[in-house]
Amino acid sequence: MRTDRCPVCRKTLTQKEYEQALGILGEREKHLHGQKADLLKRARAAEARARTAHVDGVKAERKRTQRLLAGKEQQIGVLKQRIEQLRRGSTPQLDGLAFQHNLVPALKQHFPDDDIKETGVGGDIVHAVVFGKQPAGVIVYECKRSPRLETDHIQQAHRARQSRQAEFAVLVTTATSKGFAGFTQRDGVLIVSPAGVLALARLLRAHIVEMVKARLGGDERQRIAAQLTKYITSPQFKNPLEEIITLSAQLQTMIQQEAKDHLRIWRKRWDHYQRMQWDGSQVRDNVQLALMGREPEPSTPPKILPLELPELTS
Repeated sequence: MRTDRCPVCRKTLTQKEYEQALGILGEREKHLHGQKADLLKRARAAEARARTAHVDGVKAERKRTQRLLAGKEQQIGVLKQRIEQLRRGSTPQLDGLAFQHNLVPALKQHFPDDDIKETGVGGDIVHAVVFGKQPAGVIVYECKRSPRLETDHIQQAHRARQSRQAEFAVLVTTATSKGFAGFTQRDGVLIVSPAGVLALARLLRAHIVEMVKARLGGDERQRIAAQLTKYITSPQFKNPLEEIITLSAQLQTMIQQEAKDHLRIWRKRWDHYQRMQWDGSQVRDNVQLALMGREPEPSTPPKILPLELPELTS
């Protein structure tokens, strides 16, 4: 009998239980959509009633409704992701591997002298900094693809730092939450979006190297590393890093749009080339028929073949 695992509690499910779980999540999503529609209806009714009421009362009711709607939107988003994970039999931890596998080669490219490994235990990625051909310090990374900033993920990164005796722990996450614009720290763990992780890694590595140059001992290094963790989330460091994250996201969007525009133009040119080739063949064939004293054949539109792009090679 086929079995699957629930991405929420990891319990083994039979095929029937798996399908029931999928249906339950789907029904919950429908229920939340219904609640959202009801809230919108109530909001419109409240605004209609409040036209003759005090302005402050209208604003307060509107803010309350917006908070409720934002909460429902977030719940619906979480449910959609859980449903998709259930269909794939996946979890936030497994989804995190998607950019974890991309992060390792990127770190190796930027820091070729360091020892960087995927472990999956005690940190998804362990970044051993090397200076003067000698071990200098350790940075651990936990990678999570999740819609919300989970306390469990922060604690997992904190435990990884302790088990590896690392100077820094970094939680790389796709999460969004109030007050999180791509970079922050909680409980000694630096939290960053994927777009800012390389810039942060460069800063942390440079600090580890400076501590080695200063010949600081283990306890002193841990104390200074903890101070730096708090200090680099202050505005003078946090604002530039968040700007890097924002600009990176904008550039990625621009590249994607540019690629779509190029593909659209290439397809149109491809269609035109095929049409021109067919028209030329049609004229040539009908001239031959006319020279032979026969009637030209009726023109029928050609079948346009789809554009096939060559595979890119590195």
